[in-house]
Amino acid sequence: MPKLSHILLLFLINLFGQSALAAALIEKNDRLEINWSTQKFRFYGEATIGVGQDSYKDAEKQAWRDGMSYVSDAVRSLNLLINEAEGVSADRLAEDAKTAAKQVAQTTYSHSTTYFGDGGVRVLLENQLPRALDSSAIKFRRQEAVEPILNQYTGIIFKLSASMKPAPAYQIVDEEGKVLFDVKDMAAVSYRKNLMGRWFKRATQDEILEAVGKGPIEVPAKPVGGKIVVSRNDWENLVGGHQGLLVSGLIALTQP
Repeated sequence: MPKLSHILLLFLINLFGQSALAAALIEKNDRLEINWSTQKFRFYGEATIGVGQDSYKDAEKQAWRDGMSYVSDAVRSLNLLINEAEGVSADRLAEDAKTAAKQVAQTTYSHSTTYFGDGGVRVLLENQLPRALDSSAIKFRRQEAVEPILNQYTGIIFKLSASMKPAPAYQIVDEEGKVLFDVKDMAAVSYRKNLMGRWFKRATQDEILEAVGKGPIEVPAKPVGGKIVVSRNDWENLVGGHQGLLVSGLIALTQP
């Protein structure tokens, strides 16, 4: 299968430190695979042709049901884990997680199907990560972003000086720990589309172009304790006047 071979290639490139090629930031847990560079996630379902079945068709349907049953629980757990820090009631978090799982169930699509000689079928399914993480727990200060007027810049790249665990939301602080920007400063619509940006390791020009356009601002940054530190001077000189790009989620975070 070409897709699996490509993922294996990326893994080997990371393993042996060949930095000439980019590597997507991918996290795996059980059947769930989250790609923080594309903001998509994949999972799979499996089944085997049963007694009295003449083809793979029924097994493929059962594999779909298996995959959707799995992801319903996985999305609920992931949604709760990501949003529990917002400090709302457990009942509300559970309801939001249930709604997110329903959105995923209604919009999941097939990425590929593998048929095995022993009658087994595996369907690889895919969906958008922001759908799985959607929650009413975050108190956004605005619903929609204001369209920038004649802005020569198309996005913002935070060039991290060290590796950091990807996250859908985070705080940007200055050297003294004062908050410069956090998820509540984003537009709700933008967060539900872009989260707080895409994460890359040794990003290629094509990846950057897709994420933040052809004219991004590059901002030096370093991860400290789960937050992103940007010097006050760089923030004022580089980001000042262009925070609308952050509000819109036109963000890329690159790691060495």
